[in-house]
Amino acid sequence: LYPSEHVSAEDVERIRMGIRDLDKGLGAYPLGGSSNGTYARWQKLTGYITPEMLDLLLPPNGEFSSATGSVYEDQEMEKAQKALNQSSDKRTESSDTLDRFNFTHCNIRRSFPTNASPEDIRKYSRDKSWLLKTLLSSRWHNNPHELLGELQLAFVIIFVGQNFSGLEHWKFLMNLTLCCVEALEDKTLVSQLFVPLVRVLCVQLAECPQEFAASVLEQDNFIAVVLETLVLNMYECSVDETKTMMDKEIAVMRKLLEEKFSWTLATGHQLQAEADSEDGEYAPQVVHMD
Repeated sequence: LYPSEHVSAEDVERIRMGIRDLDKGLGAYPLGGSSNGTYARWQKLTGYITPEMLDLLLPPNGEFSSATGSVYEDQEMEKAQKALNQSSDKRTESSDTLDRFNFTHCNIRRSFPTNASPEDIRKYSRDKSWLLKTLLSSRWHNNPHELLGELQLAFVIIFVGQNFSGLEHWKFLMNLTLCCVEALEDKTLVSQLFVPLVRVLCVQLAECPQEFAASVLEQDNFIAVVLETLVLNMYECSVDETKTMMDKEIAVMRKLLEEKFSWTLATGHQLQAEADSEDGEYAPQVVHMD
């Protein structure tokens, strides 16, 4: 996937002349025919990533390190500059173009339309469907596969590059998708985005060693919270066809979590009963006035 134009002609010629010198350091790549082989697993981890996506999202020349930042850090820098009464235009060159991932910016805290009514603010602060559909249109060309590719790339940046910016963006994308309510009633969106999304997540979790999950993925109980949110939202969904599609995928993921991490992902009925129990003591009460 790496563009050949980023390699100089001199380097190409130098490597070509000494190509046989590389033999002593090479080994057979384990392509294999098994669905659990290294190559097959890598394909599952990166199947939605395209060369165009790499050009758009990675720093120049596709090079990054564990210290590479992202657009989220740029936004925080702008806020800090404004707080110091400095012009937000006075940004350093490195902040603009060099060591940065150009991830899609997901402002999870503002997931409602401009000039939204108080009712819509309350609704879409919990339900990320409006923000998801807006970003699908404005950033991902109404193509769910572009979102899935960005999710895969963020995970690879975490898993291979050990980069915190990848983890941060992966969590934003998880929050954006798994905390939707309205979108789960859209049969086309469920089949093209949510079903593949759960499958991608299962592949990613299957690649995580237990210590990685314990130290990173379970931090602040993030995984548990977003997965339980998805299960509960799916349980409350009124469209039987989408419920059937998603329940099948969630069952596969529940089995994986139990077998690999000894996690028990509660059912929708259990989560609803728990929510009702918690609301009981603090639920609004009707007071009759004489």
